[in-house]
Amino acid sequence: MKRLGPAIMVILMLGCVSYPGYAAEGTGTPPGAAAKTKEDDRLPIHKQDQWQFFFAPYLWVPGMNVNTTILNQTISVDQGWWDMIPKLFSSAIGGMGRFEVWKGKWGFFIDSYFIYLGGNVSDSPGKTIDLSRRLNIPATLLLNGDLKYIVRAGNVDFGPRYLLGTVNLSANKPLPILSFEVLGGGRFNAYSQYLKLNLNATLVGPIQTVTAGGSFISKFERYYIEPMLGMRIGLWLTPKVVITFRGTVGGFGFAADNNLDSDMELSFGYKIHKNIYAYAGYRARFESASQDFISVDGWFHGPIMGAVFAF
Repeated sequence: MKRLGPAIMVILMLGCVSYPGYAAEGTGTPPGAAAKTKEDDRLPIHKQDQWQFFFAPYLWVPGMNVNTTILNQTISVDQGWWDMIPKLFSSAIGGMGRFEVWKGKWGFFIDSYFIYLGGNVSDSPGKTIDLSRRLNIPATLLLNGDLKYIVRAGNVDFGPRYLLGTVNLSANKPLPILSFEVLGGGRFNAYSQYLKLNLNATLVGPIQTVTAGGSFISKFERYYIEPMLGMRIGLWLTPKVVITFRGTVGGFGFAADNNLDSDMELSFGYKIHKNIYAYAGYRARFESASQDFISVDGWFHGPIMGAVFAF
């Protein structure tokens, strides 16, 4: 059920377009679509009579909550995005970029991201296990170790975009307006993970102390193209302010490695120039895949900031 959650979320979003206040594009002058002026200050969703191009570079500060299960033994790596800020551009980096072309209701998009996360998780205090009852002698087992991890992940989404229409939220004013867009196509996925677990054990007995240690290395990689489906909802509050939610699901459990992944992004945009929106928000990426005796699932999430350049 946990893996079906992102897919169910997108299906519910697709169902919301049956809202009775829905106004199909092309059935009259859309609310807020003022006549074209010399400067043409109409909203982008209302400029259906012309070609529009958008380029959006973003910075992403990603944290991670990832579980790796090997032969029914689970290793967890939990790092908050706030812990990654001092490591930016050294052991942590996340970047995104999107390019779109619109004409009328239709458009085409390319949306990509890449993250690199590396570090160590130490358990130096260790764990103490009392073996006295089992061995019938005073004995204690001390366990401690550290985990080194390197994660590289990225994808490229590509495909058509279609504007379903808009909903005017005010009967007497042109704004605010909700816009609904369907996204679909393909997704190229790349994910690689390296784990090195160093473990030390010390047995303290009544006569002597014995120490032993060892290392365990796990590698996981996958690269393939899968189908993708999603939706984008825009809340245009004023001519300068917009809130956008985008959700996509890829793989659906049918692609290689029984893969399922999902992207969700909530952002706040403000028009600082006639052709530039500044954006800030939060992005979450879910990954789940398995190969032979190893499976990986978890979230990469954190704040984003960037800009959209329209031309």
